[in-house]
Amino acid sequence: MLRRVLKIKIFLTLLFLGLSAGLTQVKTDFTSDLDNALKIINFLDYVARIREETGRSQDKIAEFEENEVSAFFQYLFTEQVPTVKALELKLFPKEKIEGHLLLNLNGYNLPSYFKDEVNLYFSARAECLNRKIRLVFNSLYLETQRIEPKIIDYLIDLIADSLKIEAHHLEDWYDLPSGVEKISISQGKLRIYY
Repeated sequence: MLRRVLKIKIFLTLLFLGLSAGLTQVKTDFTSDLDNALKIINFLDYVARIREETGRSQDKIAEFEENEVSAFFQYLFTEQVPTVKALELKLFPKEKIEGHLLLNLNGYNLPSYFKDEVNLYFSARAECLNRKIRLVFNSLYLETQRIEPKIIDYLIDLIADSLKIEAHHLEDWYDLPSGVEKISISQGKLRIYY
C-alpha cells in the first residue's frame, strides 16, 4: 500500500520544500497527525485499487484539509527521506502553495557552508496536465537567502548520491498516483479528482 503511495513522492519532492511569510513555526511532533496522514494514504490506496478493478475514472472529487495534507507529506518524507525533519504547508487559491521544510543535513558529505539543520521556504504554483504535476516556483529561500531552484537541485543531487537513490528535481513533471486524474488547490484545501 505505502509503496504505491510513494509514487507520489515525485509530486511531494516538488510540493514540499519550503514556506513563505505566512508560516512562522515548524511543527516537530507529528505523532498526533498520523490519523490525518492515514486519511490521504488510505484514500490513495482505495483510488488505486478501484482504478485497477474498473480500469476507469470514477468522476469524483475528494477534498482534504491543509493540516491533513501537511501531515501526509510530513509522514511520507520523514519515513522515506531522512533529511526531512519537519514540514508544513499552506494552500491558497489559484493553485498557490507555500511551504516550510526543516532539513537535517548532518552526516552528508556536503560543502562546509551548509549547517546541520537548515530551513527551506517556498512559494509556488502547482500545474497539473495530462495526469502529471509540477511546481513553478515564485520564490525559494534557504534560511533568509533567496536562492534559485538550481541550488536546491544541486543539494538534492548531493543527498541522492549519498543515499544511492535517484534524484528528482524541483521543477520536473511527475506522474500523479494511480487513479488520480488531477489535483487542484484552493484556500486551505486540496482537491483530488479521481
